Amino acid sequence: MATKRAASSSPGPSGSSTQRLYPSAGPASANKRPRIQKGQAGYEEQQAQPPPEKRLKLFKKACPKATRERADRVYSQRFFCVERKRTGETSEEYKVLGSTGNLYTVRIDKVPTCDCPDGLKGNKCKHQLFVLLKILQIPQSSNLWYQAAFLQDELTAIFANARPAPRTAFEEGIVKRYQVVTGKLEPDEVDTAQAGLVKKRVPEEGDSCPICYEDYTPGSEQGLVFCLGESGCGNALHAECFRNWAKTCKPTTCPLCRQKWTDTSSATSGGAQAGPSYSTEGYTNFAASTGISTKRDTSSYYQGPRRGAHGGWRFGYGDDEYESYGYGYRGYM
Repeated sequence: MATKRAASSSPGPSGSSTQRLYPSAGPASANKRPRIQKGQAGYEEQQAQPPPEKRLKLFKKACPKATRERADRVYSQRFFCVERKRTGETSEEYKVLGSTGNLYTVRIDKVPTCDCPDGLKGNKCKHQLFVLLKILQIPQSSNLWYQAAFLQDELTAIFANARPAPRTAFEEGIVKRYQVVTGKLEPDEVDTAQAGLVKKRVPEEGDSCPICYEDYTPGSEQGLVFCLGESGCGNALHAECFRNWAKTCKPTTCPLCRQKWTDTSSATSGGAQAGPSYSTEGYTNFAASTGISTKRDTSSYYQGPRRGAHGGWRFGYGDDEYESYGYGYRGYM
């Protein structure tokens, strides 16, 4: 049985003083028992015991550099868990919207998997790391989160220590709009569920209209409309400016947060709830219906030597779906 140790409950930059216990991962050899020969004392008792569990993937003594870089992106990019369900006593399945709105399925079991291109190659993709670090909140001080496979007692500890992560109103709206476009929730149910979540952001000194760029009168709501729709941003716009915007933008969305506009003034909304589209890789993409940008943030990606016009190898792939860590490897990010 692996020993237990105390670890910080929060793997993220914010930190936490809460202490939780996780088993320390170790190689299969650490669980081996000395074999007792037949006829010796204790032989029958040993035969009656189940054999030690073996890790289904090679034990990693340290976190690989590529996995560490992916983990960094978990904290620098935005991901959303829109569905979570228990599939076994110590296994769960998650529907994760990637940083560009593609929908992926992550399964946490003895061998964690993800159906993104990087995960299908057997890599520890950032969607798996998002679930392990952000949702299940395994601390980075533990050596569990970067393992390619878990033992039963490790999974038991992971789910026992997991706690529901709080969601912002915006994240709750992402989940509800996913449920609407997949037919799991009616639009009017979303409106009821969202009632009271979005508050007006009354203009302050220096705030200006995003359409005409004229400054507002601080503290005044006169002549303004507010984005108060499903997970709207609550920001103000000049009513006249918005009416002109609504004439050219169908379906009508907020020019700031791009959420579907709910009729809160004489400026009316139009168009139905957008459904999912499909990415070039064939993945269901909910960027349009959830307000997620399809532009990938590549600021943290490796930007090494690129292939020139007259030949040579290119290592960094900053603007497309792939990234390289060296010769012969292209990992999906």
